[in-house]
Amino acid sequence: MSEQKITRTVVVTDPAGLHARPAVGIAECVRKHQSRVVLKNEYNVAEGTDVLQLMSMVAACGSSIELEATGPDAAETLDALEPYFTGHW
Repeated sequence: MSEQKITRTVVVTDPAGLHARPAVGIAECVRKHQSRVVLKNEYNVAEGTDVLQLMSMVAACGSSIELEATGPDAAETLDALEPYFTGHW
């Protein structure tokens, strides 16, 4: 298996921002995939499987978050994560 590293920037469009429910969904989604995911914004860096780190990112509506996935299913993982930032999960 080859290790891919893919970076994608998403904008939080959920009016409530990145709150508890999408944070739990993100962590569960990442755990279902083989790739490691790190989320970064201007304030914090969070491991994709750590709900508390995700919630502490201070990601309000309109915030940009850089998603970085490393692993054999990196693109698929990032595709699966995008809806959690729009409120359409």
